[in-house]
Amino acid sequence: MFTFGRIAAAVLAAGALVAGTLVAAHYLKGPGSAPAAVPAVVETPTSAEGGGAKGVPARPADAASPVVAATGGAASIAAPAAGRPATAAGAQVPAGPAAAPEGATPAAGPGEAHADEGLAMVRDRPVQAQKRLSEAVRAGIDGPKGREVRQVLGALADKIQLSPRIVVDDPYSKSYTVAAGDALERIGQRHLVPYELVMRLNGMTTPAIAAGQQIKVIQGPINIEISKSRKELQAWLGDACIRVYPVGIGADDKTPDGTFVVTKNKLRNPPYQPQHKPKSEFKASGAPDNPLGTRWIDIGNHYGIHGTIDPASIGRDVSEGCIRMHNKDVEELFDMVVPNGSKVTIRP
Repeated sequence: MFTFGRIAAAVLAAGALVAGTLVAAHYLKGPGSAPAAVPAVVETPTSAEGGGAKGVPARPADAASPVVAATGGAASIAAPAAGRPATAAGAQVPAGPAAAPEGATPAAGPGEAHADEGLAMVRDRPVQAQKRLSEAVRAGIDGPKGREVRQVLGALADKIQLSPRIVVDDPYSKSYTVAAGDALERIGQRHLVPYELVMRLNGMTTPAIAAGQQIKVIQGPINIEISKSRKELQAWLGDACIRVYPVGIGADDKTPDGTFVVTKNKLRNPPYQPQHKPKSEFKASGAPDNPLGTRWIDIGNHYGIHGTIDPASIGRDVSEGCIRMHNKDVEELFDMVVPNGSKVTIRP
Protein backbone atom coordinates (compact mmCIF):
# COMPACT_ATOMS: atom_id res chain seq x y z
CA MET A 1 0.00 0.00 0.00
CA PHE A 2 2.76 2.28 0.95
CA THR A 3 4.66 1.45 -2.25
CA PHE A 4 1.64 2.09 -4.48
CA GLY A 5 1.16 5.55 -2.90
CA ARG A 6 4.76 6.50 -3.54
CA ILE A 7 4.46 5.52 -7.25
CA ALA A 8 1.24 7.55 -7.71
CA ALA A 9 2.83 10.61 -6.14
CA ALA A 10 5.84 10.38 -8.48
CA VAL A 11 3.60 10.17 -11.57
CA LEU A 12 1.59 13.21 -10.50
CA ALA A 13 4.79 15.21 -9.91
CA ALA A 14 6.18 14.36 -13.36
CA GLY A 15 2.94 15.43 -15.02
CA ALA A 16 2.99 18.76 -13.27
CA LEU A 17 6.58 19.34 -14.34
CA VAL A 18 5.78 18.74 -18.03
CA ALA A 19 2.73 21.02 -17.93
CA GLY A 20 4.75 23.80 -16.34
CA THR A 21 7.43 23.51 -18.96
CA LEU A 22 4.89 23.85 -21.82
CA VAL A 23 3.29 26.89 -20.24
CA ALA A 24 6.65 28.56 -19.75
CA ALA A 25 7.69 27.88 -23.35
CA HIS A 26 4.47 29.47 -24.61
CA TYR A 27 4.93 32.72 -22.70
CA LEU A 28 8.69 33.01 -23.19
CA LYS A 29 8.64 32.68 -27.03
CA GLY A 30 10.36 35.75 -28.69
CA PRO A 31 8.50 38.28 -30.86
CA GLY A 32 10.62 37.52 -33.98
CA SER A 33 9.52 33.94 -34.36
CA ALA A 34 6.67 34.65 -36.85
CA PRO A 35 7.59 34.33 -40.59
CA ALA A 36 8.75 37.64 -42.09
CA ALA A 37 6.53 39.16 -44.78
CA VAL A 38 8.05 39.04 -48.29
CA PRO A 39 7.76 42.26 -50.36
CA ALA A 40 5.98 41.87 -53.69
CA VAL A 41 7.87 42.65 -56.90
CA VAL A 42 6.51 45.91 -58.30
CA GLU A 43 6.56 47.40 -61.80
CA THR A 44 9.01 50.25 -62.41
CA PRO A 45 7.77 52.95 -64.79
CA THR A 46 9.98 54.10 -67.67
CA SER A 47 10.03 57.40 -69.52
CA ALA A 48 10.79 58.27 -73.14
CA GLU A 49 13.64 60.59 -74.04
CA GLY A 50 12.69 64.04 -75.22
CA GLY A 51 13.18 65.50 -78.69
CA GLY A 52 16.44 66.85 -80.02
CA ALA A 53 17.45 70.34 -80.97
CA LYS A 54 15.64 72.17 -83.71
CA GLY A 55 16.56 70.88 -87.14
CA VAL A 56 18.10 67.71 -85.73
CA PRO A 57 16.04 64.50 -85.59
CA ALA A 58 15.24 63.39 -82.08
CA ARG A 59 17.22 60.45 -80.89
CA PRO A 60 14.97 57.38 -80.77
CA ALA A 61 14.00 56.49 -77.21
CA ASP A 62 15.60 53.33 -75.97
CA ALA A 63 13.25 50.41 -75.72
CA ALA A 64 11.84 50.01 -72.23
CA SER A 65 13.34 47.15 -70.28
CA PRO A 66 10.92 44.35 -69.46
CA VAL A 67 9.58 44.53 -65.92
CA VAL A 68 7.99 42.00 -63.61
CA ALA A 69 4.36 42.83 -62.82
CA ALA A 70 3.19 43.01 -59.22
CA THR A 71 0.96 40.18 -58.07
CA GLY A 72 -2.46 41.08 -56.71
CA GLY A 73 -4.12 39.82 -53.56
CA ALA A 74 -2.63 38.49 -50.36
CA ALA A 75 0.59 36.59 -50.75
CA SER A 76 0.74 33.12 -49.32
CA ILE A 77 4.10 31.88 -48.06
CA ALA A 78 5.30 28.56 -49.36
CA ALA A 79 7.90 26.51 -47.60
CA PRO A 80 11.28 27.55 -49.02
CA ALA A 81 13.59 25.02 -50.56
CA ALA A 82 16.86 24.47 -48.79
CA GLY A 83 19.15 27.47 -49.25
CA ARG A 84 16.48 29.59 -51.01
CA PRO A 85 14.44 32.41 -49.40
CA ALA A 86 10.66 32.25 -49.36
CA THR A 87 8.94 34.38 -52.05
CA ALA A 88 5.45 35.74 -52.52
CA ALA A 89 3.17 33.41 -54.45
CA GLY A 90 3.11 34.34 -58.15
CA ALA A 91 6.02 36.80 -57.93
CA GLN A 92 8.58 36.17 -60.66
CA VAL A 93 12.03 36.57 -59.18
CA PRO A 94 14.84 36.01 -61.65
CA ALA A 95 17.45 33.51 -60.61
CA GLY A 96 20.95 34.83 -60.11
CA PRO A 97 23.72 33.86 -62.50
CA ALA A 98 25.05 30.39 -61.98
CA ALA A 99 28.71 30.22 -61.12
CA ALA A 100 30.79 28.88 -64.02
CA PRO A 101 32.71 25.71 -63.22
CA GLU A 102 36.39 26.21 -62.70
CA GLY A 103 38.25 26.01 -66.00
CA ALA A 104 35.07 26.40 -68.09
CA THR A 105 35.21 28.23 -71.46
CA PRO A 106 33.91 31.84 -71.14
CA ALA A 107 30.52 32.61 -72.69
CA ALA A 108 30.63 33.61 -76.38
CA GLY A 109 30.36 37.32 -77.19
CA PRO A 110 27.50 38.93 -79.12
CA GLY A 111 26.95 37.34 -82.52
CA GLU A 112 29.71 34.73 -82.23
CA ALA A 113 27.35 31.80 -82.77
CA HIS A 114 26.04 33.40 -85.99
CA ALA A 115 29.61 34.17 -87.03
CA ASP A 116 30.77 30.58 -86.54
CA GLU A 117 27.79 29.25 -88.49
CA GLY A 118 28.28 31.74 -91.31
CA LEU A 119 32.02 31.21 -91.67
CA ALA A 120 31.44 27.46 -91.92
CA MET A 121 28.99 27.96 -94.84
CA VAL A 122 30.97 30.41 -96.98
CA ARG A 123 32.24 27.90 -99.53
CA ASP A 124 29.12 25.77 -100.09
CA ARG A 125 26.21 28.09 -99.16
CA PRO A 126 27.32 31.69 -99.73
CA VAL A 127 23.83 33.26 -99.57
CA GLN A 128 23.08 31.57 -96.24
CA ALA A 129 26.55 32.49 -95.00
CA GLN A 130 25.93 36.13 -95.88
CA LYS A 131 22.69 36.07 -93.90
CA ARG A 132 24.31 34.56 -90.79
CA LEU A 133 27.33 36.87 -90.89
CA SER A 134 25.05 39.89 -91.33
CA GLU A 135 23.16 38.77 -88.24
CA ALA A 136 26.49 38.65 -86.39
CA VAL A 137 27.17 42.26 -87.38
CA ARG A 138 23.66 43.24 -86.26
CA ALA A 139 24.39 41.62 -82.90
CA GLY A 140 27.51 43.77 -82.51
CA ILE A 141 30.28 41.23 -82.99
CA ASP A 142 33.66 42.80 -82.33
CA GLY A 143 37.31 41.90 -81.93
CA PRO A 144 39.38 39.78 -84.33
CA LYS A 145 36.42 37.64 -85.33
CA GLY A 146 34.34 40.76 -85.96
CA ARG A 147 37.02 42.07 -88.33
CA GLU A 148 37.11 38.71 -90.13
CA VAL A 149 33.32 38.72 -90.47
CA ARG A 150 33.33 42.20 -92.03
CA GLN A 151 36.03 41.25 -94.52
CA VAL A 152 34.22 38.08 -95.54
CA LEU A 153 30.94 39.99 -95.96
CA GLY A 154 32.61 42.34 -98.43
CA ALA A 155 33.94 39.41 -100.44
CA LEU A 156 30.54 37.70 -100.40
CA ALA A 157 28.80 40.85 -101.67
CA ASP A 158 31.34 41.07 -104.51
CA LYS A 159 30.44 37.50 -105.44
CA ILE A 160 26.67 37.57 -104.88
CA GLN A 161 25.22 41.06 -105.45
CA LEU A 162 27.98 43.21 -106.97
CA SER A 163 29.01 40.96 -109.86
CA PRO A 164 27.39 40.13 -113.24
CA ARG A 165 26.45 36.68 -111.94
CA ILE A 166 23.04 35.86 -110.50
CA VAL A 167 23.59 33.53 -107.56
CA VAL A 168 20.88 30.99 -106.83
CA ASP A 169 18.76 31.87 -103.76
CA ASP A 170 19.88 35.51 -103.64
CA PRO A 171 16.63 37.42 -102.98
CA TYR A 172 17.98 40.76 -104.22
CA SER A 173 19.37 39.93 -107.69
CA LYS A 174 17.46 39.21 -110.89
CA SER A 175 17.77 39.26 -114.66
CA TYR A 176 16.08 42.05 -116.57
CA THR A 177 15.25 42.12 -120.26
CA VAL A 178 15.63 45.58 -121.77
CA ALA A 179 12.45 46.75 -123.49
CA ALA A 180 12.18 49.10 -126.43
CA GLY A 181 12.48 52.68 -125.23
CA ASP A 182 14.15 51.70 -121.94
CA ALA A 183 16.90 53.88 -120.49
CA LEU A 184 19.37 52.67 -117.92
CA GLU A 185 18.56 55.59 -115.61
CA ARG A 186 14.85 54.69 -115.57
CA ILE A 187 15.66 51.03 -114.97
CA GLY A 188 17.73 52.07 -111.96
CA GLN A 189 14.95 54.32 -110.67
CA ARG A 190 12.41 51.50 -110.87
CA HIS A 191 14.70 49.28 -108.78
CA LEU A 192 15.73 52.08 -106.37
CA VAL A 193 19.42 52.00 -107.26
CA PRO A 194 21.58 54.48 -109.21
CA TYR A 195 22.11 53.64 -112.87
CA GLU A 196 25.86 53.80 -112.16
CA LEU A 197 25.46 50.72 -109.98
CA VAL A 198 23.61 48.88 -112.78
CA MET A 199 26.54 49.74 -115.05
CA ARG A 200 28.98 48.32 -112.53
CA LEU A 201 27.00 45.10 -112.10
CA ASN A 202 27.11 44.49 -115.83
CA GLY A 203 30.64 45.66 -116.58
CA MET A 204 29.40 48.55 -118.73
CA THR A 205 31.57 51.52 -119.64
CA THR A 206 28.64 53.54 -121.04
CA PRO A 207 24.91 53.58 -120.19
CA ALA A 208 23.95 52.58 -123.73
CA ILE A 209 21.58 49.57 -123.87
CA ALA A 210 19.60 47.79 -126.60
CA ALA A 211 16.14 46.24 -126.66
CA GLY A 212 16.26 42.53 -125.84
CA GLN A 213 19.51 42.84 -123.91
CA GLN A 214 19.71 40.83 -120.67
CA ILE A 215 21.19 42.70 -117.74
CA LYS A 216 21.49 42.07 -114.03
CA VAL A 217 19.71 44.38 -111.58
CA ILE A 218 19.35 44.35 -107.82
CA GLN A 219 16.31 45.50 -105.90
CA GLY A 220 17.20 48.43 -103.65
CA PRO A 221 17.37 50.66 -101.88
CA ILE A 222 20.74 50.29 -100.21
CA ASN A 223 20.55 51.93 -96.77
CA ILE A 224 23.29 53.23 -94.49
CA GLU A 225 23.84 52.68 -90.79
CA ILE A 226 26.53 54.60 -88.91
CA SER A 227 27.88 53.76 -85.46
CA LYS A 228 29.62 56.77 -83.92
CA SER A 229 31.20 54.72 -81.14
CA ARG A 230 32.72 52.28 -83.64
CA LYS A 231 33.51 55.00 -86.24
CA GLU A 232 31.94 52.66 -88.77
CA LEU A 233 29.54 52.98 -91.72
CA GLN A 234 27.64 49.90 -92.89
CA ALA A 235 25.81 49.58 -96.23
CA TRP A 236 22.77 47.28 -96.08
CA LEU A 237 20.80 45.75 -98.93
CA GLY A 238 17.74 44.49 -97.11
CA ASP A 239 19.06 42.15 -94.41
CA ALA A 240 22.46 41.72 -96.08
CA CYS A 241 25.41 43.80 -94.94
CA ILE A 242 27.35 44.34 -98.17
CA ARG A 243 29.98 46.88 -97.11
CA VAL A 244 31.62 48.18 -93.93
CA TYR A 245 33.76 51.32 -94.05
CA PRO A 246 35.76 53.25 -91.42
CA VAL A 247 34.67 56.87 -90.97
CA GLY A 248 35.52 60.06 -89.12
CA ILE A 249 32.79 61.90 -87.21
CA GLY A 250 32.11 65.25 -85.58
CA ALA A 251 34.22 66.65 -82.79
CA ASP A 252 32.48 67.19 -79.44
CA ASP A 253 29.55 64.97 -80.51
CA LYS A 254 28.54 67.37 -83.30
CA THR A 255 27.30 64.50 -85.48
CA PRO A 256 23.59 64.15 -84.66
CA ASP A 257 21.80 60.87 -83.96
CA GLY A 258 18.70 60.07 -85.97
CA THR A 259 17.38 58.83 -89.29
CA PHE A 260 17.89 60.88 -92.44
CA VAL A 261 17.24 60.38 -96.16
CA VAL A 262 19.75 60.93 -98.95
CA THR A 263 18.67 64.05 -100.85
CA LYS A 264 19.02 64.82 -104.54
CA ASN A 265 22.08 66.94 -103.70
CA LYS A 266 24.66 64.25 -104.55
CA LEU A 267 27.75 65.88 -106.00
CA ARG A 268 30.93 64.72 -107.66
CA ASN A 269 33.91 66.93 -106.76
CA PRO A 270 31.80 69.29 -104.64
CA PRO A 271 32.79 72.91 -103.99
CA TYR A 272 33.37 73.87 -100.37
CA GLN A 273 31.82 76.90 -98.66
CA PRO A 274 31.48 76.31 -94.91
CA GLN A 275 28.68 77.96 -92.97
CA HIS A 276 29.45 80.92 -90.74
CA LYS A 277 32.92 81.36 -92.25
CA PRO A 278 34.26 84.06 -94.57
CA LYS A 279 34.12 83.63 -98.31
CA SER A 280 37.88 83.35 -98.30
CA GLU A 281 37.42 79.81 -96.97
CA PHE A 282 35.74 78.79 -100.25
CA LYS A 283 37.43 75.97 -102.13
CA ALA A 284 36.62 75.26 -105.75
CA SER A 285 35.39 71.94 -107.06
CA GLY A 286 38.32 69.58 -107.46
CA ALA A 287 40.79 71.88 -105.68
CA PRO A 288 43.60 69.91 -104.00
CA ASP A 289 42.91 71.69 -100.70
CA ASN A 290 39.13 71.09 -100.81
CA PRO A 291 38.40 69.24 -97.53
CA LEU A 292 35.28 67.54 -98.95
CA GLY A 293 37.36 65.30 -101.18
CA THR A 294 35.81 63.79 -104.27
CA ARG A 295 32.15 63.20 -103.32
CA TRP A 296 29.29 64.74 -101.31
CA ILE A 297 26.19 62.73 -100.28
CA ASP A 298 23.71 65.17 -98.76
CA ILE A 299 21.44 63.99 -95.91
CA GLY A 300 19.81 67.34 -95.07
CA ASN A 301 20.26 70.06 -92.45
CA HIS A 302 23.71 70.88 -93.89
CA TYR A 303 25.01 67.43 -92.97
CA GLY A 304 26.56 65.06 -95.47
CA ILE A 305 28.82 62.09 -96.08
CA HIS A 306 31.93 63.14 -97.98
CA GLY A 307 35.52 62.37 -98.84
CA THR A 308 38.61 63.95 -97.33
CA ILE A 309 42.08 65.25 -98.08
CA ASP A 310 43.21 64.14 -94.63
CA PRO A 311 43.16 60.32 -94.52
CA ALA A 312 44.58 60.36 -90.99
CA SER A 313 41.31 61.91 -89.75
CA ILE A 314 39.36 58.71 -90.50
CA GLY A 315 38.58 56.94 -87.25
CA ARG A 316 38.68 60.18 -85.26
CA ASP A 317 36.25 62.82 -83.90
CA VAL A 318 37.41 65.87 -85.82
CA SER A 319 34.77 67.13 -88.27
CA GLU A 320 32.17 69.91 -87.98
CA GLY A 321 29.49 67.20 -87.78
CA CYS A 322 29.63 65.50 -91.18
CA ILE A 323 30.76 61.93 -91.85
CA ARG A 324 34.19 61.65 -93.46
CA MET A 325 35.32 58.71 -95.58
CA HIS A 326 38.36 57.75 -97.61
CA ASN A 327 37.83 59.02 -101.15
CA LYS A 328 37.85 55.55 -102.70
CA ASP A 329 35.22 54.41 -100.19
CA VAL A 330 32.86 57.37 -100.64
CA GLU A 331 33.16 57.04 -104.42
CA GLU A 332 31.93 53.44 -104.19
CA LEU A 333 29.15 54.35 -101.74
CA PHE A 334 28.08 57.27 -103.94
CA ASP A 335 27.15 54.83 -106.72
CA MET A 336 25.09 52.67 -104.33
CA VAL A 337 22.69 55.11 -102.69
CA VAL A 338 19.67 56.69 -104.35
CA PRO A 339 18.16 60.14 -103.59
CA ASN A 340 14.84 60.08 -101.75
CA GLY A 341 15.17 56.32 -101.26
CA SER A 342 18.26 55.45 -99.25
CA LYS A 343 18.00 56.02 -95.50
CA VAL A 344 20.88 56.99 -93.25
CA THR A 345 20.60 55.99 -89.59
CA ILE A 346 23.16 57.45 -87.17
CA ARG A 347 23.48 55.88 -83.73
CA PRO A 348 25.69 56.68 -80.73
